[in-house]
Amino acid sequence: MLKQIDKTISFKGEKLDIQFETYVCEDCDLHVGTVEQTAVIQNLIADAYRKKVGLLTGQEIREKREELGISQKELAKRSGVGIASIKRWEKGIIQTKSMNAALRLAFDGTMVGNDYTGNRPFSISRIKSVMKEFARRLGFGFLQDGDMMLFDAKYVWYADLLACQLLGKSLTGATYAALPHGPQINNYKELIDEIRNANIEDAEPLTDEEKKIIARVALTFPTKQSVIDAAHREEVFKNKRKGELIPYTDVLKLTEIQLDP
Repeated sequence: MLKQIDKTISFKGEKLDIQFETYVCEDCDLHVGTVEQTAVIQNLIADAYRKKVGLLTGQEIREKREELGISQKELAKRSGVGIASIKRWEKGIIQTKSMNAALRLAFDGTMVGNDYTGNRPFSISRIKSVMKEFARRLGFGFLQDGDMMLFDAKYVWYADLLACQLLGKSLTGATYAALPHGPQINNYKELIDEIRNANIEDAEPLTDEEKKIIARVALTFPTKQSVIDAAHREEVFKNKRKGELIPYTDVLKLTEIQLDP
């Protein structure tokens, strides 16, 4: 007999309430679903979870895309992902938080990761503000006299790329290049004194979410040498020619830090 079932399940640590139709044995009350019904239930669970944690559901992705009158291929291009990912997400596969941020940005009309500033205007005062926040959390100084930002810029690089992926824009708007001593703020030699002398009061205040990203990077790399070594191990640095810019889209290829919490 076909019945409508209300059920509370646990999925990825969340309690979810779902409602679905399935065949139920009148004698033993055993639930027996068809292949099609099982697929529907799986999608219901996926979308209930996505709603619970603030991710776009498959239906929402499809509806927003259709409202804009764009194809799956165009949405993939705007989001910086492959078309196969868009198809999977619309059919029920759960996207990560970072990919969800990319989708939301794409729906707002921004081409994700198609430039080298992380969707934010360059701000010298913000670079100094971010370095000050790192110094506070790590307990050692940044921008010291004689310091050529060998470790300072690498902390900011990781934080900038993560912020762009998770929040839709970088922390500082800095561009980065592959230099002999690792990933570095482009033209850093000309900017060091300006950064040191910048007034952090001129910078847009760091948000709580941005501070959380800085905290993650600081926790991952607790020492100067650890961030230097990690940055040198990154393929996105090793595969670049000397002086070649490192795009923010390379965040997806980082191996020394997790993209999602």
